[in-house]
Amino acid sequence: METPASEPLMLRQWVRGRMPSQDTLKQHRLLRIFGDRLLDPDYWFCNRHSAAVAVAAGLFAAWLPLPMHTLVAIALALLMRGYIPLAIAMVWVNNPLTIAPMFYFAYRLGLLLLGHPEVEFSDTFSLEHEALAVAVPLLTGCLLLALFSAALGWALTRLGWRWKVQIAWRRRRTRREV
Repeated sequence: METPASEPLMLRQWVRGRMPSQDTLKQHRLLRIFGDRLLDPDYWFCNRHSAAVAVAAGLFAAWLPLPMHTLVAIALALLMRGYIPLAIAMVWVNNPLTIAPMFYFAYRLGLLLLGHPEVEFSDTFSLEHEALAVAVPLLTGCLLLALFSAALGWALTRLGWRWKVQIAWRRRRTRREV
């Protein structure tokens, strides 16, 4: 079933209507660290390159066990000329429902890669022993999964974009032939 041509346009208008204005971005205290570069129109226009970079930046930042993932995603998108709204959206793969399973999986992967035994917690918590014993495998697993998911997200976005363009070209060709 073919969708009407106005449907994608309506979605774009809906998204643009909900985007913050440049004045709002200028006045936000956390975003001031990026300066006027954040307001460059290239970062607010979606194309094949900027979308793929944004997906990679957002997925990479989502795996980092740090607060303020969004600022990391914005910084990576600015560094690699990505589409900032998509980078911010991709960070939300890591949300309150998924953060525990994601980091547990990263911890288990880190244990497997490093060959460390699982940490047994005692009644008296020792920061040097138990927290550091958990941090090294967690950070190892998070970094590996961040790199893997960023590369996979970038590749799938590029392939998906190409597939979408090929379908559009086929439709145009069949309309011309008819």
